[in-house]
Amino acid sequence: MVKQAKVLCIKTSINNESEKIDYKEGKEYNAEIIFDDILVESELSEMCLAEIAAKEAVRLGTQEKENGQWDDWFNEHFRFIE
Repeated sequence: MVKQAKVLCIKTSINNESEKIDYKEGKEYNAEIIFDDILVESELSEMCLAEIAAKEAVRLGTQEKENGQWDDWFNEHFRFIE
């Protein structure tokens, strides 16, 4: 099951390898939720796996319980736009 979503970047993320910006603070990005994973479209228009916090997965109805894996990086950099 794939669910389309939008996320707001709340903290700029710079790629450690290329030193280019992957996500810019204040910008909205397209996202796809697939079970308990999330892909977020980067500045290069690539869908990149970012995981999803279990709490958000429950809220969005893609997971029944909050006992899934948390991803602190995602929560630090993005917020879902309702």
